[in-house]
Amino acid sequence: MQLMIDIDPRDAAYYAEIAIHRGWDVAAHKALTQLANTGEPFTAHDFRELLGDAKPHHPNTIGSFFRIARKDGLIRPTGRFIESPTPSRHAAAVREWVGVAPDQCANT
Repeated sequence: MQLMIDIDPRDAAYYAEIAIHRGWDVAAHKALTQLANTGEPFTAHDFRELLGDAKPHHPNTIGSFFRIARKDGLIRPTGRFIESPTPSRHAAAVREWVGVAPDQCANT
C-alpha cells in the first residue's frame, strides 16, 4: 500500500531532514522561537549560528523550514535584504525576518 501525501516540493527538504536527523526539528523550532521572541530582525545566518552543531544534512532544509514557519505564522519577512556574512554565500542578499507576536499569529 502506497500513501499519497500532498507535500509542496519546497517543503520536502524540511520533512526529509526530520526523517534523517531525528531531533533536528526540535532544535530548529527552539532556535527559531528564541530568535522570533526577541522582536529583533534576524537572518538564516543568525539561525545557523544559534543552532551550533545541529546542522541539517541538506542546504535547502533551512529555507524550507523558514517557509513552513512563515506559513504557520511564527515569522514574517521584514521586507529588507542584507548581505550575508556567511563566507560561502559571498555577500549574497539574504532575507531578514522578524517574529510575529502571538496575538497576531494566523494559526492561533
